[in-house]
Amino acid sequence: MYDNLNTVTNRLRTSVTSLKKKVNRLKIGIDELDLELESLDNKLEKVFSESEIYKAKLEREVGREVRRLERELATLRKQSATLPPVQTQTPEGVLGIASTITVLECVLRQICNGADDFRLVSYSFLFPAVIERVINGEDTAYLLEEVPSCASLVIDRGRSYVDWIRGECSTHLTNSDAWEIYAPKVTDWWRNDALPLLYGCRDEQWDIDMPYTYIEMINWRDNPADRPVDFSPVFDAYEIYRTHKNEVYEVSGVKEFNLKTFSYGDVDEN
Repeated sequence: MYDNLNTVTNRLRTSVTSLKKKVNRLKIGIDELDLELESLDNKLEKVFSESEIYKAKLEREVGREVRRLERELATLRKQSATLPPVQTQTPEGVLGIASTITVLECVLRQICNGADDFRLVSYSFLFPAVIERVINGEDTAYLLEEVPSCASLVIDRGRSYVDWIRGECSTHLTNSDAWEIYAPKVTDWWRNDALPLLYGCRDEQWDIDMPYTYIEMINWRDNPADRPVDFSPVFDAYEIYRTHKNEVYEVSGVKEFNLKTFSYGDVDEN
């Protein structure tokens, strides 16, 4: 009787041990599956983000082209206007690009004064409205070869605008909900106030320029290594700026302007 009970007990112990091993193997398998699922989820998120960026890029370019062609068609119906010739890049043009970005960065730096979220939103419109045009050589009128006389006025208005946004918005503009509300307002400020002052006139082309999207600008900020592919015209323009900014820093009047406004040096924010 005792021997039978002992045998049964040993069998039960063996079964329990075997079951525990199976449970442990199952737990390990579940943990490995969780890791694989997490890795797959991260890959899917990256693919989704990249596809959204590519989609937004295509929509912006196509939308801009459609609006440009519609405007040109309407103009051609009223008068026999011809498109201006595309300008090729020359050494002077390269320095013009460097000067333009140097001036814009000077103005932006003094407006933002640490408000990096406002800077990023500003870039979302300045990239297509100015930077892409100067790198493509579309029109030399977009070049800012020296600091405009009204730069101080633009900076004062910009600082007031940043203060107004800070009073209205309870979070940073890089919050997706805040971006949706305030990015169009910042775009309108550059389109209707700041850029017309800096250039001395308002360009109707700015009305059809589509700002970069929230996803694109977050990608610009967080993934510098992706800029040569995802933002090639802007990247090329800023490479020219970095290469030649010392050459144009003084002749563009930025050095003197910085000294007068107590903002020393040409800080590279990109």
